[in-house]
Amino acid sequence: MECDQQSITIEVHPGSSKVSNVDCTLSNPSVHSMSADITVSSGNLSNAAPGSVTIPAGEELTFQVALRGESTMSPSMIDVAINASVTTINGVPCTFGCPEDSADVDVVIVQFARISAQTRAGELNLGVDQSAEVVIDLQNLGNGQDIFEIEIENQSGLESLGFSFDIQSTGNLDPQEKVPHNFTVTTGGDIPTETFEIEVYIRSSFDPEIEVMEVFIIQAEGPPEPLVTLGSDDTALIMGGVSVAGLILVFLIVFMGVRSARRRQLSRGPSEDDEWSEVDEYDDFDDLDDFM
Repeated sequence: MECDQQSITIEVHPGSSKVSNVDCTLSNPSVHSMSADITVSSGNLSNAAPGSVTIPAGEELTFQVALRGESTMSPSMIDVAINASVTTINGVPCTFGCPEDSADVDVVIVQFARISAQTRAGELNLGVDQSAEVVIDLQNLGNGQDIFEIEIENQSGLESLGFSFDIQSTGNLDPQEKVPHNFTVTTGGDIPTETFEIEVYIRSSFDPEIEVMEVFIIQAEGPPEPLVTLGSDDTALIMGGVSVAGLILVFLIVFMGVRSARRRQLSRGPSEDDEWSEVDEYDDFDDLDDFM
């Protein structure tokens, strides 16, 4: 008996058939027709093969063995033995010296990567010089150990705006292992006031083509805007103008006070009522207009 393959692989990732086949050929060089029982020893693999076959005299017969794995299988190699034992010759039961033959096939269960990710907090509110943690629940849904790499989309661009990210990859995660993984976002003193949508990619180290994306929001509040932005020369000019205006205002107040006191003093005479009535109550302001 000869089989067409000595080693085969079985993919057990979700969506795969999880099945691989081996074709084996039995030869009967004798002048007698023979029947043979087929047995397959495949460990924890399911198998399907004909229970018995009949090989005409001087001919060959090919049969197929199907081997099936399960999605929970870890990466491994399984030895499969295929045996054919003659049970009858020309229809007569064979009881002594019956021919038999076997073939061995190595079956490799292929590792695959799968990732589950769920962000706990969907939004961060950050002001200047603040920090916060992002927590993502990660689970290794692959069938072997894996390390997940964490990457921020456009991280360099965000860093140029005043954000920084302290990110590390996970350690080795066993199949089905679930862990909370956190990283820190820190703001500087010059961040803009804006809403940012941050894309986080979680990628398998075993198979970099396997990745998932999570999104969280940063509501950033930058430093307050100054009411007036001036250069040093403009600032000095305005401050100087304010000082001069203040001095003029003080002078006017003193001047009006002196004039008012002088008029009250002149109004104290024999006919106080007549003198006072001659003074317009708005004269002080008229003087101010004259001054101006």
